Amino acid sequence: MKFIHYDLASTLIDDKKNFCEWIIESPILFSKYVLEVHNQTYGAEGNFVLSESDKEIDISKNIEVILDPFAINLNDKKIINKLYAELSQKVYEEENFLYTQEILSELQKYFITIESSSDYMLNADSEIDITSVFKILNIKLEVYAESFFEKILQYVKIQAELMKRKIIIFINLRSYLSSEQIEELRKTAAYNELALVLIENTQKSCSLYPSHYIIIDKDGCEI
Repeated sequence: MKFIHYDLASTLIDDKKNFCEWIIESPILFSKYVLEVHNQTYGAEGNFVLSESDKEIDISKNIEVILDPFAINLNDKKIINKLYAELSQKVYEEENFLYTQEILSELQKYFITIESSSDYMLNADSEIDITSVFKILNIKLEVYAESFFEKILQYVKIQAELMKRKIIIFINLRSYLSSEQIEELRKTAAYNELALVLIENTQKSCSLYPSHYIIIDKDGCEI
């Protein structure tokens, strides 16, 4: 896997590097690159390129940008939709199929019973969308994180395991986490086969991996 920007001489992520700190000291360039990569995760065109085996792959499906770590929602709409899609496949697998049909049949019988006791002629779909049942039950992921940092760790695992992301980009994360926490986050991401890019506007502390630095100074020169 390789993640680059056409303006950079260095790769952000490649097969030998799954962690990168990109320090952009120029405010104009900082906002430019952050906005560009953020927009590309929503399908816009741009100069960031993600590839695998020399074939370009969709950034919007494989990269997540976190502008505000305090706004992380472990059960946001995208995560819930992906969860329901995965669960929908499981309910019709061989070991669950008959029981699923029984449950849906009982729901249809329940509707008929309610209709017979009402004063109205009612109509309902002959087939029940299983995701509607998930919504009624308010099925969601259990949040076990007890702190801000633990929430970030859990979010990283969800993005890797459920959302199948390949890279997470955090903006100015060193403003909120210590170097020790950053290192634990890096290890968690690596364990889950997820690459990390930290985009910072200043060099706040020394990385344990100085070879993973890319610095653009205030004059726009890459160091």
